[in-house]
Amino acid sequence: MPVRSAQDWHVLGVVDVPGPGRYEILYSNAQGAAVRPIETETDDLVTVKVGSTGILHTCNLCSCCQTCACADTGDLCWPCDRFRRWVHTTGPQLDTYLAACAAPEGWFVETGSRIVHVVGCSTLNRTVSEVTRILDDNACPHGQFYDPAPPVPVRADTIRGGRRCRICCPDITLTPGGSGRFAAGGGREG
Repeated sequence: MPVRSAQDWHVLGVVDVPGPGRYEILYSNAQGAAVRPIETETDDLVTVKVGSTGILHTCNLCSCCQTCACADTGDLCWPCDRFRRWVHTTGPQLDTYLAACAAPEGWFVETGSRIVHVVGCSTLNRTVSEVTRILDDNACPHGQFYDPAPPVPVRADTIRGGRRCRICCPDITLTPGGSGRFAAGGGREG
């Protein structure tokens, strides 16, 4: 039984129906059985299962990971395209953060949890090192990908509320919308 490219689909047989045309009957230990139309006799593209529909088709392969890229635009599948877009936007953001670390006067970082840090706060080091590692590796993970957001420096006048980090204790007066007390466990927010 021939195996279709890197997939585990095996051709069990071919059915020739006068009206619609020829079909392959396929089987996969992981996916079960499926039917695929044969478009041409020289069809050498890979056969894959598309989403949860169970429909099989001859597909355009992702230029990065060789999986199905038919549902997506261009020559990349969705996960590889997402990684490439992340690299494209994260690189400049990390450069901006590192430049602010070199001259930190007046720069702050507000995290997604509305905690305000000084640029270079030790609590941001893990995120920065993780982003740097992923960018330095420059290897697409082909699927599962945690895309950490690098810290983005902002000026004090753009911060609206939040809480001050209890580790770096930024010297900032927060506008209404936050108590301005320390965050991350040191006391109760009132």
